[in-house]
Amino acid sequence: MMDLRVLMLIGGLSSPLSGAEGSGRASAEWVAASAACKPASALQTAIRLTVDPGWHSYWLNPGASGMPLRVEWELPAGWTASDLAHPVPERFDTGGLAGFGYEGTVWFPVTVTAPANFTERASLKARLSWLTCNETSCLPGNAELTLEIDAGPAAPTAHADALRAALLKLPRSANDLVKLRVTEKQDSLLLTIEAHASHPLDLTHREVFPATPEIIDSAAVIRFVKQGAAWTAEVPKSEYAPTPVPRLTLVIAGDAKAGPIELTWTAD
Repeated sequence: MMDLRVLMLIGGLSSPLSGAEGSGRASAEWVAASAACKPASALQTAIRLTVDPGWHSYWLNPGASGMPLRVEWELPAGWTASDLAHPVPERFDTGGLAGFGYEGTVWFPVTVTAPANFTERASLKARLSWLTCNETSCLPGNAELTLEIDAGPAAPTAHADALRAALLKLPRSANDLVKLRVTEKQDSLLLTIEAHASHPLDLTHREVFPATPEIIDSAAVIRFVKQGAAWTAEVPKSEYAPTPVPRLTLVIAGDAKAGPIELTWTAD
């Protein structure tokens, strides 16, 4: 979602900076863990977006303003690409609007899968668009990227280790051991989290982000408190939230002992 005030900021700016791999205040690169893969096999890749100092890009839920990284794939016949995976974001305030996003370099892993008849080099293409903002202004950006993949045994690239590290930073689904419940009130949502005894969970100092846009007010800071065996938090609804709320996904940042997790609730 791009807020009207953000559009006004963009409209009053000069032409964005240009570059071979991007524009605006960011550049992008598409990298792979291996330079080759076998037929009918998956290959781990990532879009690496680097934002200029003092600027930020946006998460899959951008908050009250902004726009997430968007991609259009142009793949050879038979190839497929997964959705972009998003690491845990940071919270920003841009022009008085609460948002979620990233500073510096961020990796968005994506898995591509070759068809069974893959026997020669393949050229995969991606068209990206994004928005970068600082405290006073915003700039759109875009890039057209190409990834060349050979058919054959795995051939690790210089990016393989960094890509493995990026995967470890992604929230993992914990729905099998941790349950999220949502009780809807007129202007708020009561969130309840209960963990299985074999998977103790301490939310005292862990940040929580709403991955589903326009359900929870973006300006709300979600703080859970212990209530018996459960953790609860009451948060204001977004003014755009549908009634009843059909679905909500939360991302809980990691701490010194545990990595980030993702919880999804769906209405009955």
